[in-house]
Amino acid sequence: MRLISRHPLLSFFVLSYLFSWLIGIPQLLSARGIVGLHIPEAVEALAAFGPFAAAIAVLLVCGDRRGIDNLFDSLRAWRVSSRWFTFACVSPFAVMFVALALTDGTEALFSEHLAAELLTGSALFELLIVSGLAQGLGEEPGWRGFALPVLRKRFGPLLASLVIFPVWLCWHLPFFLARPEFQLGAWIGFSMGILAAAVWCTFIYDATRSVLMLVLWHALINITRAVALAVSMEAFLAFGQVVFTVAAIIVIYWLITRPPTYNEPGGDNPRQQTL
Repeated sequence: MRLISRHPLLSFFVLSYLFSWLIGIPQLLSARGIVGLHIPEAVEALAAFGPFAAAIAVLLVCGDRRGIDNLFDSLRAWRVSSRWFTFACVSPFAVMFVALALTDGTEALFSEHLAAELLTGSALFELLIVSGLAQGLGEEPGWRGFALPVLRKRFGPLLASLVIFPVWLCWHLPFFLARPEFQLGAWIGFSMGILAAAVWCTFIYDATRSVLMLVLWHALINITRAVALAVSMEAFLAFGQVVFTVAAIIVIYWLITRPPTYNEPGGDNPRQQTL
């Protein structure tokens, strides 16, 4: 307990992996046929809540009631600028339509074949619940609600995003390896997507201080990316390129404007004094 209080951010990262991988590793072993127990992919919806649970656990151990209140306030923060609410909700669809336009996939979006593929019960559950709601709601209160303010205060937006990137990326590893069809090339592409998403998320959080907006964006970017993949591999790759291009523009903006570091409400909290 004392170690957690002394190093809350590091403890958060470790606990995020522990909570999620306790589910993810058995699922990986099941998917690869290493163990005979069948574990459905749907358990990812539960594993996704590892970062959220880790954030709450660290705040409780640190006795940081204000931090818990701030986290849940941010998770309920829907009263943001209409411009940023629109950005969080519409930008994933804009990315998808640009990707489809670049690959002549717009017509396929409305085809009967795609509808038949996406509108089955299992596909809708995977698309809306696992890839959408669960991953956004389970991950963002941890990565952005807990870790980002600490890193953002110390390092600024760009370095904070770069620190979160490898931790967030490798956290996905058991779930990625549980899909035998995903090989090294897919992992490299996925890594670039996580890097770009880390930049987008910092940008949105800087403007809104709302974890809710990040939950919405995370859910919608996952859903629209899955739709692009269902249309064609070309559309899926173009989707990633558009996301990465916008992230590069955000980085250039940061380098030009040099945004200041900031103090979160309750900046005297233990988790903000040490990593």
